[in-house]
Amino acid sequence: MKEKIFPLTHSVPELRRGHLKDLGSLRFDVTFALLLLVSGFILSGCAGHSQASQAAPNQKPSQADEHHLASGSYSSFDHSDFSFRKWLPLDGSNPSIVIVGLHGISGASQDFHNLGKHFQESMEGVAVYAPELRGQGNDPITSRRGDIQSREYWLDDLRIFTRLVRQQHPQADIIWCGESMGALIALHGLASFRDEPFGCKALILSSPIVGIDQHIPSWKKHLLRLTSRLFPRMKVSLEALAGKDEVLMTKDSIHQEQASNNPYHIPAFTLRLLNNLGVMIESSPQCAKKINQPVLILHGGHDIFSQPDAVEAFSGQFLQPDRVRRNFYPESYHLLFYGHERDRVLSDISQWIKSLRLP
Repeated sequence: MKEKIFPLTHSVPELRRGHLKDLGSLRFDVTFALLLLVSGFILSGCAGHSQASQAAPNQKPSQADEHHLASGSYSSFDHSDFSFRKWLPLDGSNPSIVIVGLHGISGASQDFHNLGKHFQESMEGVAVYAPELRGQGNDPITSRRGDIQSREYWLDDLRIFTRLVRQQHPQADIIWCGESMGALIALHGLASFRDEPFGCKALILSSPIVGIDQHIPSWKKHLLRLTSRLFPRMKVSLEALAGKDEVLMTKDSIHQEQASNNPYHIPAFTLRLLNNLGVMIESSPQCAKKINQPVLILHGGHDIFSQPDAVEAFSGQFLQPDRVRRNFYPESYHLLFYGHERDRVLSDISQWIKSLRLP
């Protein structure tokens, strides 16, 4: 029997029964570990990290008047064409619900394979669309991989992709489903575009990263932001930040052992991308306070990125806490859609969707 392959953190080629994906699948508190690294870089002049591509930084042009959704790709605000995957109802019917899935760091659209197949096999009228994200391993512009100039780019991509999906399925209700880093993008997107007519009607946050360790001094956070401005395109390795060789992402999969099997793996990320993530994490509670749509939060007891009590506190920050359901899986890890309790997790998502009364 061949060994199972669980692609890295948020990336999953057609794997066997699981995948490895998400926010750094490494044991780092995104800001804390980065700050330690950056501090060492400044004080010692250490040159142990590769430099980013010398290509000119991304420049955001004026909003394009027209965008398109082809059979497997879409055009975003800067005319970049990003591919996507979709899982439509097998009976050929028009879906009444479309889930837009947003993968995690160093991930890919295939990360939603299990979710898409689940709905095809067990629930009628649900489609899943999952785009490749800007700056990740399937970005068509290779010099952009591992980098994002502004977090607003992710939000604009999401807004445009959702609008195009809405044009394909005008009668369907849209639900955004983000995993780890993707959960940050979905959360911030809904807080920013909550009044748009094409927007989403409900939100699923799988393994959200909801806070940065409060023991980290403010001066270290300021140092990160300063350094990201001074050296925005300097790249650092996530593995170098991990500080631990074995990081469990599911019950029986270790990140470092799987990274080499992941064709979408990005070996290093720019300081400005990591800083953007840190800012998004810190501002997540403020975003929650702007959202009144139904929210489903899924998290595991062994998730190395968020403590259960932090997720519980975060779930109470939403504008209407009674519309928030938090499903806690004490024995699960970060990658819920591919962990040993994935069938239970996927079934819980179906039951939640059936319970929704969308306007």
